[in-house]
Amino acid sequence: MSTDLTQTAESKGEMEVRRHTITIFVEVNGKDKEVRFDHSAVTGAEIRSKAGVPTTDDLTRRVDGKPVGGNITPTDRIEIKDGEHFLAAPNGVVS
Repeated sequence: MSTDLTQTAESKGEMEVRRHTITIFVEVNGKDKEVRFDHSAVTGAEIRSKAGVPTTDDLTRRVDGKPVGGNITPTDRIEIKDGEHFLAAPNGVVS
């Protein structure tokens, strides 16, 4: 005699929490670095830290290969989207 075992998930009033990873790309010294977050509101300092952006560099979004939106300071809080690109460049390059 054979017995099949299957596991079923039952809801017992507990909410299942699913984490979505947001991946962005930060160009630092000419090379893209993949950076992952589990939340979409991040600070410039968080991006800089995870991507290894030098403290003297500016940071900006890159759209269609061009910098847009000006410098993101370490204290700026911004919303990020999966697949977005950013650029770290020497101070003064990003306006």
